[in-house]
Amino acid sequence: MTATAGIGSTLRTVLIVASLLAGGFAALATAAAFIGSTWWGFDLVANFRWQLAWISLLCAVVYALSSKGIASVIFLVAAIVNALVIAPAWTGSQPAGTGEDGVEVVSLDLSDTQEREDALRWAFGTDADVIIMAGVTADAVAPLLVEGSPYGALVVPGNQRTGIAIIAQQAYAVERLETEGFAEPLYVVSVDSGDDVISIATAHGAMATGSIEADQLAARLDAIRGVVDDRTGPVMVIGNLGATVYTAGMRSLIGDTDLRDATTGYGYRATTPVSGGPIIGGWIGIPLDVVLMTQDITPFEFDTGPDVGATHLPVSVTVG
Repeated sequence: MTATAGIGSTLRTVLIVASLLAGGFAALATAAAFIGSTWWGFDLVANFRWQLAWISLLCAVVYALSSKGIASVIFLVAAIVNALVIAPAWTGSQPAGTGEDGVEVVSLDLSDTQEREDALRWAFGTDADVIIMAGVTADAVAPLLVEGSPYGALVVPGNQRTGIAIIAQQAYAVERLETEGFAEPLYVVSVDSGDDVISIATAHGAMATGSIEADQLAARLDAIRGVVDDRTGPVMVIGNLGATVYTAGMRSLIGDTDLRDATTGYGYRATTPVSGGPIIGGWIGIPLDVVLMTQDITPFEFDTGPDVGATHLPVSVTVG
């Protein structure tokens, strides 16, 4: 009995300490994420609102059962705060479509993907109007552009370099811009949709895990802000910009323009890392591949996936 009691006491202590450490970190990260504009580290944790919500909730339950201390209330509050931030993914909605044919755009991030053939074959088979691929080479895209293909190249990376490739079923006009100070490319494709011309802006960059990457991300978002401000017609922004909509930079971009999150109402759509595990599957990831659009257009359809062997799930959206 003494040995059993000792084991039980040790286990209880371990649970208390573990839940205090994990819950304390999640609670602090939850608060820090609201002031992400002050330091890149605070903004980085804002990408993980979903994970912070579940960690906080789990720690609240474990600590309440093992200690009954007030810390469980703090952890529960942190869980609720994070849940409220991500709740629009389910509770929000999009403006109703008018019923005209929309423009289908597929975005696929193939960065850090070793075998790209299956992913490219899938993208080709979608029959989308515009296909945007990041992290590819000109040689990898070439098989999609052979004679008889419905697609033509709008943008291809330079030889022996990975970058953004854009192919489309029509010869849409493309403008190439660069971020200030870093000369990262930002492409704007002008696509006809009914009586309007939709400007589809896309860029690609890494998450801000340091001060340099944070400056690059800020320059990237500033360039996109400039595109939205300069266009009088509808604008859509799509791709892995290096941040989720929960970060300070993205919140500022959306707040300063009339952009809105086009994934709102479609549920939590994590795109990386890709996980096919049971029960939780892709729910463990973050929605790093974003879709934003101005108020005068709306997504008729939105989807992520399937798993095509890439490090990110593809994003498909039909807009009009």
